[in-house]
Order: sequence, then C-alpha cells, then structure tokens
Amino acid sequence: MLTTLHIILIILSILVLSFITYSHKNNTFSNGMYLFCIVVWIFIVLIALFPSMTTAFARLFGLGRGLDAIYILAILFLLYLLFKLYNRVEDQTKRINELVTQLALKDNRDDNDK
Repeated sequence: MLTTLHIILIILSILVLSFITYSHKNNTFSNGMYLFCIVVWIFIVLIALFPSMTTAFARLFGLGRGLDAIYILAILFLLYLLFKLYNRVEDQTKRINELVTQLALKDNRDDNDK
C-alpha cells in the first residue's frame, strides 16, 4: 500500500527526472552524469514502490532494517561526492594560481619593455 510519503517521493522523482532530462538536452549535464542521475532516481522510485526491497538488501549486509542500509549508502555516496568536489576545488585552485603567476610574469615583462 502506498502511503503519502511514497506518493510524494514518486512525484518528486518524476519531477527531478524531467529536470535532469531537460538539463541534459540543454547540454548542462554530461552523458555520464545524466546516466548516473537517471539510475539513482529510478532506484528511488523502485524503493518507493517496493519498500521491502530495502530490507532484503539490508539483510545481505547483515543490517536489521532497510532504512539503515539506505542511510549508510547515502552517507557513503555523500562522502564520495565530497571527496570528488574537494579534488576539483584543489585542481581549480592550482590552475588559478598558475594563471595568476603567468599573468603577473607577462605584466612584468610588458612593464620592462616600456
């Protein structure tokens, strides 16, 4: 039986899926990110439709409740995203520093040529 929460989750998932598809068509998302997001949101719809699936998944890993497995997966996923974002920020910082150094050297050369 679908509860109000399940219905809200399904509607939200459909809205997010349409937003992701729209963004992908406008070249906002790469193909890999688009595919990843589609899989995640379809997985969320499946969980909303078949909540007992999470309990079976949790028992595979020795956990008592399906919600515990979802929490653990969500935390691991968020930590992975945080790690990737941190690496990108560090990479951008290095690139900005290199660019600023090159611009400063160029400006210094231009000043010396005058």
